[in-house]
Amino acid sequence: MAPDLQVSEVMVCFTSGVSLVRKILLASLALVLMAAAWYLTQSRPKPPPEASVAPSEAATEAATPVPVPTPTEPAKPMVIDLGGGRFSVGAVTFDSKTREITIPAAVNMREGAVEYLLVHRSGKVHESVFVTDVDARDIHVAALLLGMKPESDLGPEKSAAVVRGRGAVVISVEWDRNGPPERIFLNETVNLSDPSTGVASGTLPAGAWLYNGSRIESDGVFAATRHGSIISIIRDDDSLMNNPGASRDNDEIHTPNSAKLPNKDHPVRIRVQVK
Repeated sequence: MAPDLQVSEVMVCFTSGVSLVRKILLASLALVLMAAAWYLTQSRPKPPPEASVAPSEAATEAATPVPVPTPTEPAKPMVIDLGGGRFSVGAVTFDSKTREITIPAAVNMREGAVEYLLVHRSGKVHESVFVTDVDARDIHVAALLLGMKPESDLGPEKSAAVVRGRGAVVISVEWDRNGPPERIFLNETVNLSDPSTGVASGTLPAGAWLYNGSRIESDGVFAATRHGSIISIIRDDDSLMNNPGASRDNDEIHTPNSAKLPNKDHPVRIRVQVK
């Protein structure tokens, strides 16, 4: 298994002023070198355990050739050029012209209190509208390649955050149906509801979402990958993206807007446009 790409290294490489193609070439070269180094450390033959062997057996063993491990193919580059300005990182695709990231996902909840709009299947699936098999790190790499400048400051509690410049993303969700695909803004999939009555007063306010970019934990692991948090309704600095609205500090008032959602498990595409 190839060693994990350190997100801190990606951030250093991809936020420099070089071209997108050169960034991808540098990332690919780094991955190949890492894979080669790993192979060399793994393929060194280990000394056999000492044992008492009869002279005839020892002669037979000495004459037996030691099998040489077959070199494995180096890991393929993480970023793949699909042509026409489109690239993929794992199952994530992004377009350098439209500056849009596409994340495959599925409907997870149509009722009940929710705190997230998108999580990995290993994350808090019991409180998320959508779920995905995509690693948060792959989304983050795509965002950095598109020039994203994460804004780590989530702002003061009990008030809305100010979304500035390249820390802003516009998010929508799209799915196939009979006829043209349906596409709505992500805020339309969540209602603001009275927890005592369940009556909705409207949806999350329209506008840009905050790309805060998660964080690196003390042991070097990318928090969004570890916790599976990708798009959060409730304030969460582990998540890649956050709801900047004033309702983000109340974890009891957000429910799925089932009138706008397809059936549970229906495939969707979450589209994140970098401003």
